Amino acid sequence: MLTYLRILLKMHKIVMHWKPSTLRAELQYPETHTGRRYLGLLIITIILSVLYLFVQEEYPTIAPLGSPQLLIFEFFILFVFFIDFALRVLTIQIKLSDFVFLILDFMAILPSLIIVIYYLGLIQDAELEFLALLRLFRLARIMKLLRMQNVLINIFGASVLTLVFGVMSFHLGLRVFLLEVSSAIDFKITGLLEHQILMVAVPAVGSVFGIALAITFGIAKRKQIEISELHRLAIDSLDMFEADIKQIPLDKEWKGTASWRVDITRFLNEEITYTIMKSRTILMLQEVRIATMSRPSLDVPFHNNLVVAISRFLTKTQIEFHPVFYVWLNVIAQLYFLLVLLVAPGLTGILIQMLIIFVFQGLVVIIDDMDHAVDKKVTLLNSKILDV
Repeated sequence: MLTYLRILLKMHKIVMHWKPSTLRAELQYPETHTGRRYLGLLIITIILSVLYLFVQEEYPTIAPLGSPQLLIFEFFILFVFFIDFALRVLTIQIKLSDFVFLILDFMAILPSLIIVIYYLGLIQDAELEFLALLRLFRLARIMKLLRMQNVLINIFGASVLTLVFGVMSFHLGLRVFLLEVSSAIDFKITGLLEHQILMVAVPAVGSVFGIALAITFGIAKRKQIEISELHRLAIDSLDMFEADIKQIPLDKEWKGTASWRVDITRFLNEEITYTIMKSRTILMLQEVRIATMSRPSLDVPFHNNLVVAISRFLTKTQIEFHPVFYVWLNVIAQLYFLLVLLVAPGLTGILIQMLIIFVFQGLVVIIDDMDHAVDKKVTLLNSKILDV
C-alpha cells in the first residue's frame, strides 16, 4: 500500500502538469518510469483481484461477508481502481469505445464500493440480495486485463510470459466467468459434461498438439540457423569482392556498397520491404559486375557465389508457414486449454492449466518468432545477425 501511495503521489504531480492528451498517451504507452510502475502495479492488482474472485467462489469461508479480511481486500481494490477510473475520466475522448470502456471500469469497482458501504452500515443485509448479480460486474476487470496486453509488453518487455499473458488472462477469465454464472443461477454449468469422456479427449488432443509443435519447432529452428549462415556467407562474399575491386584500376572511383549494407540492416528490421530490397540488391550487383568486367577470372565467383549467396539469403527470409497453419495451431491450442479447464477444477486445476498454457502457447509464440526470423515485432528468437 505504501508503494502505491508513493507512485500515486508522483502520478498526481504528472496529472497536475500534463495535458489530458499527454496523460492519455502515458496511460496507454508509458514513457516515464513512474508511468510504467503505476501501470505495472495496476496490472498486478487486476490479476490479484481476478484470482481473488476465483478463490472466493471456490473457498467462500476464506473471506465471508462481514469478515475484516474481506473489507481490507475490497477497500484496497476500490482504492486502486477508483484512482485508475478517475484518471480515465480525465483523459476520456468523445468516442463510443472510450465510453464503453469507462462504463466497464465503473462496473468493475461497483461491487467493491457496495461492500465497503455495507461495512459502513449504510445498507442492511436484506439489501444485499442483488450482490450475487453485481459480482458478475467484476468480470469487467478481465476485459480490462485483456486490453492491457500491449502495455504489459511495453512495461515488462517482450518475453514468453508477457506474450502468452493474453491467452492466460482469457482462460482465467473464462474459468471465473463459469464459476460466477454458476453461482448466480445456483447451478453448476460444467456438471452438464461427462468428466470421463472429457478425459479421453484431453490426452488425444494434447498428443496431436504436442507432435505438431515438435515438428514445427524443428523446421523453424533450422530455418533460423540457415538465415544466420546465409547472411554471413553473403556478406563475406561481398567483402572479398570489394577487396578485389579495390585492386583493379577503374575509370571512375568505386562507390562501395555502404548504402546497400545500410539497406540490408533496415530490411532486417522491417523498415523496407522485400521488393525494395530486391531491386536495390540488383542495382548493387550490377555495379559490382561492371567493376569486375575487366577481370574474367571473377565471372564464375560472381555468378556462382556472390549472386547465389545473396539471393538465397533474401529468399530464405521470405519462406514462412502459411498463415492458415498458425490459425489451425491456435485453434487446437485453445481447444486443448478449454478441455483442461473443464477436467481440472479447483485451485490446483487453475495452476495446472496456467502451466500448460505457458508451455504450449509459449512454444507457439517461439515457433512464430523463429519463423518470422527478421521481423521487429518480437525479437526474442530472431536469426542472429553477426556484426563481423
